[in-house]
Amino acid sequence: MQPAQPGQRVKISPKADCRIFLRGQEAARIAVAAIGRDASQHGRVLAFDRIDPAQWFMQGMAELEGDFEIVAYVMDDRHGGFTNHAYPLEFEVDGTVWQMPQPTEQLAAVILAEVYTKNGERRMKLSNEGFTFGIDAYVRARNMGGIEVPYRNSPGVPLPGNGPIPHPDGRGHSRPVPVPGQMLGTGSGVLIAPDLIVTNAHVVEDGQKFEVGPARDAGTVIAVDAGHDLALLRCRTHGAPLPLRIGSPLFLGEDIMAAGFPLIDVLGADLKVTTGNVSGLTGGGGDIARFQFSAPIGSGSSGGAIIDEFGNLVGITSASLAHDNMRNRGSISENVNFGIRAALVYEMAAAAGAELPPLAISTDNVRRNVVARARSAVVSIIIHA
Repeated sequence: MQPAQPGQRVKISPKADCRIFLRGQEAARIAVAAIGRDASQHGRVLAFDRIDPAQWFMQGMAELEGDFEIVAYVMDDRHGGFTNHAYPLEFEVDGTVWQMPQPTEQLAAVILAEVYTKNGERRMKLSNEGFTFGIDAYVRARNMGGIEVPYRNSPGVPLPGNGPIPHPDGRGHSRPVPVPGQMLGTGSGVLIAPDLIVTNAHVVEDGQKFEVGPARDAGTVIAVDAGHDLALLRCRTHGAPLPLRIGSPLFLGEDIMAAGFPLIDVLGADLKVTTGNVSGLTGGGGDIARFQFSAPIGSGSSGGAIIDEFGNLVGITSASLAHDNMRNRGSISENVNFGIRAALVYEMAAAAGAELPPLAISTDNVRRNVVARARSAVVSIIIHA
């Protein structure tokens, strides 16, 4: 056995088998699959065979066509939990066993390796990077919304051990079915019309009761677009909607601000604003519905506003790629975050029959005024069972 180095590249035989050993206490909560694209660029998934709760196997892995990633993920993350609790993890290919280092961040889906072809040879790059928000976030980032993930929410998946383990948005469950009214977590939302709030679909997932803003006004979900991770809530609440910038495209390097309510239980219930820029014009896998930005965000920021220097809404915070465990690779920068373009918000509102007011695009870039407008439009959302 030898220690794996994230980013390490090795040649593999044409008929290489792959075996994964999970040695941690929560191995039974983890599944393994090979995920990639077929010749027509559609997403495809090939499940590993489950030999026992701690061992997964794929015969002739290297014979699979195209490039793909080997991903380990929590099968049922509705009750929290992370792949970290299944480590130590051993990865065997061609008779060589690598021991993967435990991720330094809490990841509910981890990419163990990437398999590809170069100069006619089959190769593998050890990875160990991942997504805090689990396999659903991985699928969204790779723009593979139509695929069926094997073993997802399988019956009989054990609950996390050693007490409740928090969901990335602050949700933690210590029992299979939460008590009605129990708090599941928190998120953020943006007022885009009087009494109309946009947030992420994953923020409202599993929720039955929603409290909006400091007054905890009651919100009702009126539309959900799971494919683009958007949801609309109707709520009688105070505030001034933000104008949507949909007539002029984002440009690379453009200054933006992210506004939301991360880590309310730690940082308090007041609005947090961070600055950065547009660092990529597409999401994972070239997804044009999303863009990449560098303003720092945290758990609870999901559904918050991404605004330009004038305070116009250009996107909705969606996901963050965990990166601390990839620093040794030297291949990724800090704050790799993804936003959903404002044009998708406009289209969703139209499809739901929600009329948006004809707000003029703001041209006032005085920072104090921009933040004041964000404070009036961005709200916290508390989710209950």
